[in-house]
Amino acid sequence: MTPTVSVIIVNYNGLQYLDECFSSLFAMDTREAKVELIMIDNGSSDNSVAFVKERFPAVNVIEHGENHFGKAVNLGIEKSTGSYLVLLNNDTAVDRNWLNGLIRMFNQDAHIGAVQSKVMFADRKTINSTGVREVEDFYFSDIGFEEADAGQYEKPTERDYFTGGSVIISRACLDDVGYLDEDYIMFFEDVDYSIRCRDKGWKIFYSPSSVVYHRYHGSCPTEFGSFFCSRNRLICLAKHFPARLPESVRTSHFYLLGQLDLLYDALLQAAKKLVECHDGPVVRDTFLSLMNKLVVIFGDVRAYNFLSRLETLMGLRKIKIAFYDDQSHYPGGRQRYAATIAETLQDTYDVTYIANKEFTPGRYKQWFGIDLSGCTVKTLAQPVPHEARQTGRCDDAAAAGGRENALRMVSEESLNYDVFVNASAHTDVAPLSPLSIAVYPRFGRKGDEPSLVQEYDYVVAHSSHACSWIEKMWGPDPVASLIYPPVDMHNGRSTVRGKKNIILSIARFEPGGAHKQVEMIQAFAGLAATLHELRAEWSMVLAGLAGVSNSYFEKVQETVERLHLKNVQLKPDLRREEIAELYADAMIFWHAGGLDATEPELMEHSGTATVEAMQNYCVPIVYDGGGLKDIVEQGVSGYRFSTIEELLARTMAVVSDGALKEKLAVGAFARSHNFSIEVFRKNVRGFFLVIESELAGVDALRSAALSGPAAS
Repeated sequence: MTPTVSVIIVNYNGLQYLDECFSSLFAMDTREAKVELIMIDNGSSDNSVAFVKERFPAVNVIEHGENHFGKAVNLGIEKSTGSYLVLLNNDTAVDRNWLNGLIRMFNQDAHIGAVQSKVMFADRKTINSTGVREVEDFYFSDIGFEEADAGQYEKPTERDYFTGGSVIISRACLDDVGYLDEDYIMFFEDVDYSIRCRDKGWKIFYSPSSVVYHRYHGSCPTEFGSFFCSRNRLICLAKHFPARLPESVRTSHFYLLGQLDLLYDALLQAAKKLVECHDGPVVRDTFLSLMNKLVVIFGDVRAYNFLSRLETLMGLRKIKIAFYDDQSHYPGGRQRYAATIAETLQDTYDVTYIANKEFTPGRYKQWFGIDLSGCTVKTLAQPVPHEARQTGRCDDAAAAGGRENALRMVSEESLNYDVFVNASAHTDVAPLSPLSIAVYPRFGRKGDEPSLVQEYDYVVAHSSHACSWIEKMWGPDPVASLIYPPVDMHNGRSTVRGKKNIILSIARFEPGGAHKQVEMIQAFAGLAATLHELRAEWSMVLAGLAGVSNSYFEKVQETVERLHLKNVQLKPDLRREEIAELYADAMIFWHAGGLDATEPELMEHSGTATVEAMQNYCVPIVYDGGGLKDIVEQGVSGYRFSTIEELLARTMAVVSDGALKEKLAVGAFARSHNFSIEVFRKNVRGFFLVIESELAGVDALRSAALSGPAAS
């Protein structure tokens, strides 16, 4: 009976090779077998799928979506019907007798499980591979590589290993040995499968009468092949020859090239494979030897972290995340931002909140409507370096000054977690956890305070303004990730037309006057003096946190009294529900934070209050700087100004034109959806999936390989 052979080709953006590849397959001699052609496409963006469907409609095209070679091959095997399966690279062209030369080999010995072709380079004169052999230290090379073909490999020969570029495997062997090990992703899976075949008693042969022409590294650049070969060598050793793993660390190309982060991540994957494939005594003995190597190469802390990361990689426990906030007892924008991240993560991970003062999660419910009941709270009682001792409240301005670093206790505590999130204003907490994140650290002038930001793996910023200054201060390392703040302040009674003639400002009354309430009051007074309608019918409300003994708030009060502004109201320290009512009533929202400022830390970093106003159909007229530039689209969802004169002109235009007022209010409401709590949670979850992958040893180069060049 004529056997059916399923030819499986994995493709990723290989359009330039497909015409030659499939044309040669359709031109080959198929007298000795029926052929089923299957192409698994790994999410190509170069029109590969459409081209093959139109040009070669007989090919069974399966769209996989994920660029993972091992998974793609296994999917092809599942969909195949042949009694033999061929793995063939997409950057090849086959000789007319290619398939017959493979099939005939199985007639020679019933124990033959796999047969490799004679692989030639595209010049058709030089040999690429006639099989694979170990050279030294578990490194491998193609037999005959770069030799001129002079007939020296014209005899069928048994091999220890085959290359997966062109190999046929019998269904009987496949059923016995199993599918490809997907942990390799790409490269070395053929070495692994060769070992598994021989362990099961199957022979591997080379057939010189089956010839294929290969465009070497056509579908995968050399650097990615080198990376995966180095990574997968360690995984393969852990799986098949664990006693050789520790001694192979220093002969790894990662080690020899000084790529220690890549070595560390690869060893995590190898350790996972070791535990999965071997019993207790083998794992114990291998680990003892391996850990000695890790301590010498990486130091005590990273060696300790290695074991912690392996626990999560093996799924033995949830990932432990710690949030540190020295001001957790004091409500502010930073506290709300960090707490919402924690709330988003608490059902998925083991989350602990580290504080310097006693507080209960219930206070966050009261302040922000945030439920932290799924978090553990831990208090490390110690002096808070930038707490204003006279007022008993935190003052951002006080953090800019020099101070003694009293945060060693927090640093030592971070060692107990997989991820340490520094949500405080301190940049001098040294993280000892496997991964660390600084939540928009203070970016004052260099030399203002000690900084260890560059020891963190990631910085989470809440505006493009913050991202740009983080990069100016510390460069591209650590990685700055932008996640806009969560805003959820829509009042159900807010409508476009149900507004009162109120200009509203919501901002903390900072002791240094950073939010410019005095200047806004003076601007309102000038506007009222100019515009009769505004003087008679409009009022201004300024609300925000003031606290006790606030000299700047007293200055604001004096300004209102001095200018005899009966239609200006000050509403300090309101509850959340009261602020929501102000948003529902107000027609226009002013924010002048950053006006006349030269230092980045004095700009409005994110503009949460502005978004809150926009969620309630307020027309924002805000300073054109800092994070506010990200939020308000000029003339679409509000206005931005650079001077007080522009503020007044923009306000007069809105007050005087009802149609413009309504257009901007609707635009503001629509724009505010980009900063919703739902969007925030989605971005946070996506970010922590990256953190999960990194904890598992999925480094940046591997991620780039999966999304960039072809995995085949």
